[in-house]
Amino acid sequence: ARAMDDGGATTTTRGAGARATCVETLDDGRIVVGDALGRVRVRAPGEDGGEGAVGRHARGPVRDVAAATRGTFVTCADDGDVIAWATPERNESGEELREIGRLTMASASAPLCAAVTRAPGVEERRVLAVGCVDGRTRVYACDFTNEGAVTFEACGVLDGHADWVRGVAFAPTRRDDAVFLATASQDRTARVWRVQTVPADGARASKDAAPFARLAAPPEPPSAVLVGRRVKTSLESLLIGHEDWVTSVAWHPDASKMVLMTASMDRSLVLWSPAGAPWTSEEAGSELWMSSTSLGEAAAVCLGYYGASFSPDGDAIMANSHGGALHQWLRDDDGSWRAIPGTSGHTMRVTCLRWDTAGRWLMSGGGDQTVRVHAPWHGDGPKGWRQIARPQVHGHDIVCFATMYDDAGTTTYVSGADEKVLRVFEAPGTFLGTVINSLGNTDPVAAAALTKAKNLSLESLGAELPALGLSNKALRGADAEDLPSDVAGLRAQAAQQEGLIEEYNARGVEAITPQALTHPPLEEVLAQATLWPETRKLYGHGNEIRAVAAHPSGDLIASASNALTAASAAIWVWSRGQNWKPLGTLSGATLTVTALEFTPRNAARDYLLAASRDRHVCLFAPSSRDAPRGEFGDDGWRLLTRFKAHDREIYAASWAPCGALFATAGRDKKVKIWRVVDDACEPACELPKFTAAPTAMAFASDPDAPLAIAIGFDDGGIEVHVASADAASWTLSSRASANDRHGAAVRAVAWRPGSSAVFASAGDDHAVHVYEHE
Repeated sequence: ARAMDDGGATTTTRGAGARATCVETLDDGRIVVGDALGRVRVRAPGEDGGEGAVGRHARGPVRDVAAATRGTFVTCADDGDVIAWATPERNESGEELREIGRLTMASASAPLCAAVTRAPGVEERRVLAVGCVDGRTRVYACDFTNEGAVTFEACGVLDGHADWVRGVAFAPTRRDDAVFLATASQDRTARVWRVQTVPADGARASKDAAPFARLAAPPEPPSAVLVGRRVKTSLESLLIGHEDWVTSVAWHPDASKMVLMTASMDRSLVLWSPAGAPWTSEEAGSELWMSSTSLGEAAAVCLGYYGASFSPDGDAIMANSHGGALHQWLRDDDGSWRAIPGTSGHTMRVTCLRWDTAGRWLMSGGGDQTVRVHAPWHGDGPKGWRQIARPQVHGHDIVCFATMYDDAGTTTYVSGADEKVLRVFEAPGTFLGTVINSLGNTDPVAAAALTKAKNLSLESLGAELPALGLSNKALRGADAEDLPSDVAGLRAQAAQQEGLIEEYNARGVEAITPQALTHPPLEEVLAQATLWPETRKLYGHGNEIRAVAAHPSGDLIASASNALTAASAAIWVWSRGQNWKPLGTLSGATLTVTALEFTPRNAARDYLLAASRDRHVCLFAPSSRDAPRGEFGDDGWRLLTRFKAHDREIYAASWAPCGALFATAGRDKKVKIWRVVDDACEPACELPKFTAAPTAMAFASDPDAPLAIAIGFDDGGIEVHVASADAASWTLSSRASANDRHGAAVRAVAWRPGSSAVFASAGDDHAVHVYEHE
């Protein structure tokens, strides 16, 4: 299985079980990653397998990485140490990085960030700047020429900031044997410093200083590292303008353009330049710096930026925000900056995953309390997989949801979170219009989606979330509003209207209202203008919701909650067609039900499969064999059989497309296949015991293809197994490579409806992967 990389990450470097906290690219192209446990790893781009060369701080997290000379770099961590490392010639997995120098700082001045540059006037030496929690930036002269040991010599302390120094960066611009250093602080300011080397026998004080100051200045000895010279620092400018923490500083990569960018938690990026001349260095060294451009978001959903950087050519900017999204801007020919869609994803573990029943898009939910819709965009704008909607932004972690069948695909889903209520959401007409635009001109489902969109356009334009509420309230359309009668007309109408992105740029956040999107949306549009209205709340469970399943007929919903007793483990059944009326409960499990699934559309009879923490599987069916499919009936459903399936807790269960076979996966590291015969279950096959516990599993949904099952494991691995003709034996067909697998436990797997070639997975590493099974 290989990951489909359209519109997303092109290369993934896997960690070793800890959160990555900082990253840097060395001159030779290798990547240095620091993690929360204090480990430092060096990996080649796209390197498959292993953890690369490893170094360790005594305590993590690693706060920053800075490249020094070719093959060397510097890290700082919460243990108070700044360590210089030399990379090995080859990246053997598990090989130890060689420590070549160390600075130890007191806890009151622990390092937070570091930067290294060539010493002005002494090119073979380096200058190291370290930002600390006491608000000071410490400057050191360094000698990296001795491969055995790096020499650090303290050269000065830059005072001025009143809070933690969050970022330091040296400018590529040099003038008069000087280099400029920028520092960012939580005191809401940034500072630009001039760092230069001067002869040790030069004037002991500045020529501009008063005579008594020159007389009183003590003689400064020459630097041993800088060969008869010493470092001289001075404040160039104080940059005031941000209203919250300044989190990072970055210089324009072109040395002829003296431009500094600051990122702040006040939701803005500001470009600064001397005397407001942004693209020249004529006034470099002047004391007056002005803000030339301000970028960012006015939306309240953005809680600020943690960092920002220029592209290598300086014509693009990327920033990462508190919400987990990457924001991007491009510089146009007239010098203005234009926002473009960036990459966005979950910021905490992803717990549930479902496809649209027509296979057009993918929905995911997780611990960041959001539900997100991802789709391959084939319309105008950037192509590839994009996030096109955020139907639910909740106050509780999303645990499960079920997408319901409709003629136009999924227009309704039911979600459960860490609360006792199920919530029902209906797609607004604007979302279906967006789906039509994303399909391009070849998808045959577009006409059906347009018909549904026309029916919904008067009922709901979208939703808004009250400031202190958890329920999305519908925004109603005007009576005169309507959609064209064909897909081409819809696209023409959308092209004539002012889109959300243009409206945002022209009028500000107040102008953002839901409408069919013609381009992939920006992050602020996703967070505010793509909500789905919440139409119902379903009350009944006494504990937090754990599992929910939808019948392929589009009417029945089954749900289960956390339970410690048989009474609270009962499964509730609801009817969409009867105004979401609860039809009854199904008893059988004695502990929490962990997996619920109805038989697929092609099955000969209705069954409901329920696997639980009590290691047992329950199979329910209509009390009457003659009951129509998808109906609860007057006699309701009954328990057919209950049996012990695993020796440990059951994590997942899934039906085969035929509806006569199902599989279960448990903590005992086994996957078992079962056959339904005469209302009883018989073991059909057991896959060889795995080395890791299977935590998620799903059968491929194509009834005409050989049986295939995708399995996700608690170590992040993904495997696809294919059955023999009689399903009595299974063979490993493919396995995700080390760089395509998840970095933590897999929590959900789902095949595209009607497909045996494409499936998706979600895990505790905050990621959603879409795989192509070859």
